[in-house]
Amino acid sequence: MSERYRLVFRGEVLEGQHKAVVKQRLGAALKVDSARLDAMFTGKAVTIRKDADTDTAAKFQIAFKRAGARLRVLPLATDDEPQPEVPVAPVAQGGLRLAPVGATLVEPRPAAAAPTVDISHMTLAAPGAALSTPSPVDAVAPDVTHLTVAAPGTDLGVPSPPAAVAVDAPSWEIAMLGADLGPRSGEVDPPVDLDEIDFELAPPGTLLADTDDEPPPEPPDTSHLRLQ
Repeated sequence: MSERYRLVFRGEVLEGQHKAVVKQRLGAALKVDSARLDAMFTGKAVTIRKDADTDTAAKFQIAFKRAGARLRVLPLATDDEPQPEVPVAPVAQGGLRLAPVGATLVEPRPAAAAPTVDISHMTLAAPGAALSTPSPVDAVAPDVTHLTVAAPGTDLGVPSPPAAVAVDAPSWEIAMLGADLGPRSGEVDPPVDLDEIDFELAPPGTLLADTDDEPPPEPPDTSHLRLQ
């Protein structure tokens, strides 16, 4: 006998889905009017099918999931408050069936056989035992017979004297203190003989430049002008 289910919708949308978009998709998939569609999204349990077989339940569940909504598929024995049935058109989804509650959808893989490894030739070493033998290294001692030990504080570096710089210096002698080392120039005659110029000092405020004796111009006649 086929199991029977009751399909209940509570207006729930899947994570990441927008309620308005899901509502529009369900209206187009189920072909219901706007009034019945609004009644499905009030948050109360609405029975989509009171009694549905496994194939019908699977078709409706796939349709709601594609629209972004969650449809509850409940066995008929589940207690829930009765809600009016919302008539919807069946959705054609072939080739799919709803598995019974608690059924295993994926067959478990058989356990892999443990590999057989031959360890009869192996032994357990004692704690701290060296598992590998290091290869000896032939050390060659350097020849130090030509070396001697210096006394403490001895400067081991031999400073080299600075090289003498050859300077081609002319023959000279030291002048007396206060001597003028530069050649003295001859006496320079003044370009103007001040003794041959006859002039005197003018009193303060005297105009040295020649000025015309013409009187200053008369001011313009402004008697006919008035201030506004």
